[in-house]
Amino acid sequence: MGDQDALRVGLVGCGSHGSALAQAIVRAESLRLVACADPDQRAAGRAAEFGPGVSTHDGVESLLAESDVDAVVIATPHHLLAPVALAAVRAGKHVLAEKPIALNEREAIEVELAAAQAGVCYLAGYSFRFSMFRYIRDLVDMGVAGDIRAITGAIGFGPMNRGWAAYPETGGGPLMYIGCHLIDAFLWFLADEPVAVYADVCRRADTGADETSAIQLRFANGGLAQCLVTQAASTFFYELDIHGRTGEISLRGRNFLQFEIEVSSSSVAMYREPTVIRPAVRRDNISMMLVPELEEFARAIREGRPPAITATDGRRVLAVLDAIVESGRTGRTVTPAR
Repeated sequence: MGDQDALRVGLVGCGSHGSALAQAIVRAESLRLVACADPDQRAAGRAAEFGPGVSTHDGVESLLAESDVDAVVIATPHHLLAPVALAAVRAGKHVLAEKPIALNEREAIEVELAAAQAGVCYLAGYSFRFSMFRYIRDLVDMGVAGDIRAITGAIGFGPMNRGWAAYPETGGGPLMYIGCHLIDAFLWFLADEPVAVYADVCRRADTGADETSAIQLRFANGGLAQCLVTQAASTFFYELDIHGRTGEISLRGRNFLQFEIEVSSSSVAMYREPTVIRPAVRRDNISMMLVPELEEFARAIREGRPPAITATDGRRVLAVLDAIVESGRTGRTVTPAR
């Protein structure tokens, strides 16, 4: 696809992850990076260097007013995700917003309704679905596990001591930063609504953010999910175990590129004996996760269909996160909003 046919993209938020997304946009055949916005003009300038002739701006308002874009990709701190998305949507632009898409379900509902009213494509940026969780989904769809009755998961990394990600007021803490990936996975794999949430949330005395949370979800069909989310680990890690009536699937990883999946199944012949799968390592996490995510965004726009992960999916995750926070605060079981 030539540059004339590629969708013109503006990037808002040019920090560490924004820089990775800028590189992914440039590598994606269906997209062309034309503008970068960040209050830190040096950050915007660094991201703009990944593509030819990319303009820089100090915010979404100037980007929308001064550049000609078809879509906006948003990688701001969490408390700015919803306001920036609303500005772009109301300007008639398609939007890919990083997870968790908003601070809470109330904000997510506003974004969801605005995108529907504007008739634009909105993709919630849960990039794990395009890499490690994609392999699990394929196995689930093969019927390896059969009727899933339980999922357990854990995810964490080291202390979040500085910047916006350290403080709950700006959407910091591991629940919002990485725990949301596990909640999204639970909802995706079980394809059911949680009816009860119980959480024990331990918070840091200095920042007030969640440090370690133990969570249990009960779903309408009787399935259970449990997870641990922490910023008290020695290194980044993630684990997921799916237990069904005919098999088990386990995922283990210590980085984005290398992970291991163990499968056993009584219903799929090739996995009757326990089997370990180590997917091939690609160039980097940008090619492995972000480029496929952006290509799906572009296809959905061109085909006029909902993307693989919608604003509704993002809103459902936030309903559960809201319930986790409430349960941790009150010590009671909470029913998520529906």
